[in-house]
Amino acid sequence: MSMLGLLRFGDVALGAALRARESTAEVVERFRAATPRQTLQSNLQVNLQPHADELREKLEALRLRGAAERQRGQGAVSGAIDAAMTAIATSPLVNRIVEVQADRMLGMLEKEPERIQGLVRSQRDTVVGEMVGRVRSGAAAGDAAVDRLTLRMTRRGGAESS
Repeated sequence: MSMLGLLRFGDVALGAALRARESTAEVVERFRAATPRQTLQSNLQVNLQPHADELREKLEALRLRGAAERQRGQGAVSGAIDAAMTAIATSPLVNRIVEVQADRMLGMLEKEPERIQGLVRSQRDTVVGEMVGRVRSGAAAGDAAVDRLTLRMTRRGGAESS
């Protein structure tokens, strides 16, 4: 189903709901006109009591169907969006734009290699600095662990000799 079809489907559902409301209002008005007020209330109580469970089941079935249709519609919209994005990403126009920009960037790097060299150097310095910091903190943690271990061992040994 196309995106336009999905939008129309929502309009159809809304139109059907409004028509059902109008039809119900017409039936109720005709029923009121044909029956006195007290008789109407007593008839409704007597006639509707046995059918309440049936009415609840029908309403639940309608609710479940509506929920299923809503989820199906959401899945269709999601699929349509995915298909549209794939079509855009693989279109010849987008491929040409990417190709032109890549050629422009490569040409710029060819003409000005010192710009990229400066970027590489600063990136390398940053990575090396981070690695040295990690090694130093690991070594400091190892030194602290060895110090604690030797301290424990010397205390135990000293406690036994005294």
